[in-house]
Amino acid sequence: MSTQTKTTAQKLQMTAEDYENMIFGAYARWCESVTINAREFQKVLANSAVNKWYLMEYAKHEAGFHEITDCYVSSCTVHDMQVCYNNCTYQMFNIRPTALLQEIKKTRAVSYLKVHGVKIPSLTFNQN
Repeated sequence: MSTQTKTTAQKLQMTAEDYENMIFGAYARWCESVTINAREFQKVLANSAVNKWYLMEYAKHEAGFHEITDCYVSSCTVHDMQVCYNNCTYQMFNIRPTALLQEIKKTRAVSYLKVHGVKIPSLTFNQN
């Protein structure tokens, strides 16, 4: 058994790009699970505080994956690693930063912007 610790991407036999895409996909699915419409989804997805919280919590779940698998790297198949990884990281769907999400969701939409006395209608003004 090697004394070198393998990264998550190595254990799952993924490229760094595939790993990053997987993390972003998981984040997007999680954002969908905590919102009720497209506007809320966009606001949560783009919020840096929520993203930071998510990545910190996700890292904890990945650490759990490594605790479980580090002793078995040489004897487990990639499929077994993927199943274990999914079981560890799917727990993200059971947690949420309620205070951060409530702050984002309570921001109301602006129907227009007034520029030099002229009202410009819009539904897409950035509230952050």
